[in-house]
Amino acid sequence: MRGAIAAWALAMALGGARGASAQQPPGAPVAPEVRVDLITGHAPAVQFGAGVQIPAGYYARIGLDVAAGVAVGSDAAAGSPRQGLDGRVDLLARFLLDPFRQSAYGLSLGGGASLRAEQGDHARPFLLVALDIEGRRSTHGVVPAVQVGLGGGARVGVVLRRAAPGAR
Repeated sequence: MRGAIAAWALAMALGGARGASAQQPPGAPVAPEVRVDLITGHAPAVQFGAGVQIPAGYYARIGLDVAAGVAVGSDAAAGSPRQGLDGRVDLLARFLLDPFRQSAYGLSLGGGASLRAEQGDHARPFLLVALDIEGRRSTHGVVPAVQVGLGGGARVGVVLRRAAPGAR
């Protein structure tokens, strides 16, 4: 009898736990987004990007964004104007404080990683933290958002996301 219980416990542990279907968001689709960001710091840039927001339960979203733009400002070390292309890839997990949008505006906090490449330099990884405020959904199903954060410099971004059907 003990052997059967031990075998069952081992099978459950190795098989991993699965969430009940009632715990999963009902058909939450992947949402596309477009964005424009201003990054300040040692290598300022203006970047335009696109990405997706992948639901990871009711309270979390995993975002994957790719952006490219131009360097702005001057190189502090050389004292000369910076110019050239600039790009990045971001992976950001956000925790939604009001996932059911019971208020008009949605607030989320996130963290992740960013890989940024500047012309004439190699790609550099950065930790990424962000605060995101979403506005009201438009009649066309688009949700505007403002995102501020740190990752390769201070960032401010304006984001347009496709809202899930039935969202506020």
